[in-house]
Parts: sequence; structure tokens; C-alpha cells
Amino acid sequence: IPAEIVRGPYLQKGSHDRVTVKYRTNTATETIVNYGTSLGSLTSTVSDLTKKINHEIEITGLNANTTYYYDIENLNDGVYVAEDSEMYIRTAPTIGTNQFVRAWILGDAGTANNDQRNVRDEYYNYIANTTKYTNQSDLMLFLGDNAYDSGTDTEYQNALFDIYDAMLKKSVAWSCLGNHDGYTADSNSQTGPYYDIFTFPTAAECGGLASGTEAYYSFDYANIHFIILDSYETDRSVGGTMYNWCLNDIQNTTQDWIIALFHHPAYTKGSHDSDSETELVDMRQNFLPMLETNGIDLVLNGHSHS
Repeated sequence: IPAEIVRGPYLQKGSHDRVTVKYRTNTATETIVNYGTSLGSLTSTVSDLTKKINHEIEITGLNANTTYYYDIENLNDGVYVAEDSEMYIRTAPTIGTNQFVRAWILGDAGTANNDQRNVRDEYYNYIANTTKYTNQSDLMLFLGDNAYDSGTDTEYQNALFDIYDAMLKKSVAWSCLGNHDGYTADSNSQTGPYYDIFTFPTAAECGGLASGTEAYYSFDYANIHFIILDSYETDRSVGGTMYNWCLNDIQNTTQDWIIALFHHPAYTKGSHDSDSETELVDMRQNFLPMLETNGIDLVLNGHSHS
């Protein structure tokens, strides 16, 4: 059977000089991505000739703040995902650059219903009709609970890939772990659909300090430093491994803006109560004083529906 894409392509772990392209095919085949700065001239290639269904390949040596178009091929069929003006990699600016950045932030979005599609369509409509920076979406930031009810692979297909496919192939997606994602994932062993689907920096490939885990990590985009924490499964205690890494990381950034993402909010009286629920109390009592003391500008959370 000829190769056919059944998931993606989607972009991960983007920085000023690199990006990871991921996709799934219906049959095991080679991974070959051609790319270039103009349509009809995709003169660079990365490849992995090991046949597989779940593809992941990193492109390095890219120029900052540059648009690269790409296609996908294999040895049998040649190019079977053709280049397209709406399928591209827009590399991040050089770290520290002060310029306009637009992030699309989605919390607890993964319902796979018309409410989710309507919110998506409103965002697409909004960016298409802005007078400045039209259709620019530099980052997708998921605040967890990306696929209900248990973050299974099928639920991710329905709630993430089938809904956001148009954006995922041209905007790098980042996430923190939510409790619904965590029902089928394990942070200690880095296993389960959430950890299979997402590829996050563990060795400071995208800025910040190496965390050694995809459960929590940091990255830089333009003049913003992002810190992603795991408020669900990882030890939240003061002096714990995640705490010590976070303290070290936030104290070592020189970026103008510092933004933290984690799933469980420190202050809420929505569908969850931050006065009584363990994860929320822990994040408020243990992490917020440290983040605030070290210059956090914005904290983004999901979990509590209002």
C-alpha cells in the first residue's frame, strides 16, 4: 500500500536554529523531509531510512526568524505530502530579540466536540482579520487536559490532531501535563501517549537549563523565557528535584519576560478549589513564592473550569 499520513505533520521543540518534525503513516516507511526557504525549491533534506509508522526527525542548522517550507517523501512513493504555502517552519528569533510574539494558549481544550471547534474557528477568524501580524501564530501553548477523558492515543487523535491539524503543521506546540493526560502517562518513566506524542527539550536545546526530563523543562522564544512544570505527578515539595531545577533555571535567565505554565492553578474557585485540593495548595505554597521572588511575569494554568 502507498504511504499515507494519518497524523500530522506537526512541529515540536522549535528554536532559532532547529525544529523537530513528527508524523504518523499508515504503513512503515522511511522518514524523509525536504525543506527550503521558497516553494518549488526545497533543496535541503533530512532522512532516517529505518522504516517506521511514528516518525520523528530533527532539522538543525536553520537560520533564525526564517520561514522554511517542507514536504514529506519516501523511497517508494516519492513525495506523498506535497509542499504547501500553509505548511512551513518559522524558526524562532535569536534568543533575546525584542519583537512581536503571538501565542495561542489553550487550556483543557481536548473535548473533541463542536465547542472546541467553535473556539478554534473564532481564533482562526481573529488572526485572519487582524490588521497587524495577520495569521501569525508563533507558538501553541497547551495547559494540559489536551484529550478527554484519559489522554489515550485515540482521544489525542480526535481532540488534538483532527482539530488543530492546520495550525500544528506550521506552529510549534508546547504543553504541560494535565491530570487527564496523566491518567495514561507516567512522568517518572516518561511513558504513555502524552510522552509519545510530544517531544520536549531535556538538554536545554531550546534555551534555559537542562532538566533531564520532558515532565518539566524550559525554553526561550524571542525575549521570553518559558518554564513548564508538572503539577500532577512530579514531586512538588520545596527542595525537591523539580523545585531545585526551577529555582536554578529562573535565576539563570536574562530574558525580559518570564512565563510559567502548569496545569493546577494556585488561585481558583471554579470547578476546583485551590483552598482544599492538594496539587493547587502545593503549587501556591511551594512554587509561587519562589517564582514571584525571582521575577515571574505571568503564570498560565488550566484545570478549573469556569
